[in-house]
Amino acid sequence: MQQKQDIKGFTLLELIVVVTIVAIVSAVGYPNFMDWRKDREVRLAVEKVSTMLKSINTQAQRGNFAVVQLYVQKSGSDNTIFYSRGINQETEATITNTPGQSINCLYNQSYWRDNNNQVENFTLEVQTQIDPIGTVCFSKDTRHYLAEGKLKQPQTNLSVDGRLINNYLIICSSGTTCPLSSGWKDPTYLVEWNRFGNIAKYKWSEKRNAWNRI
Repeated sequence: MQQKQDIKGFTLLELIVVVTIVAIVSAVGYPNFMDWRKDREVRLAVEKVSTMLKSINTQAQRGNFAVVQLYVQKSGSDNTIFYSRGINQETEATITNTPGQSINCLYNQSYWRDNNNQVENFTLEVQTQIDPIGTVCFSKDTRHYLAEGKLKQPQTNLSVDGRLINNYLIICSSGTTCPLSSGWKDPTYLVEWNRFGNIAKYKWSEKRNAWNRI
């Protein structure tokens, strides 16, 4: 004997209630999702830049390059270009042994513009405090630790972990500005380095009004 089943459809009122609930959930969840997405984009950029810094410093320590350079260039309101470059022992020796010559971290030097010295480059959809260009150079013996452009010391000293730092790159979401000394908005991150190539990463907390190490 076949059992009959009653199939009930949605009434108009029930449909309106469901649509209203979905709209409320979307209105609440969408801003949170967008905040999460922006934070993720900036955080991934921080990791990529940190990896680039670690990579070129490792190559300098191993002797693959005598001097390495991080190059940062603003590209419109949405993007930033990052290059890593290196010059070999022979080129470094030729420059330093030439009277009146020395290694310079300026981006317009011919040995930095040589495509053969380029290690890696990428464009990220983030902004930094750099406008338009900044460079920093490292070497195994720290002899060629230099900075030029908007990374040239002294940058504004920032209070981080109870100390003042001036070797850093601030990274924030695209379409915004990255203030140099205050007024940061979430999500904003900071990459710090020293002359030995050691890297530290921080995230700004609007709630705590402080940089938190990550």
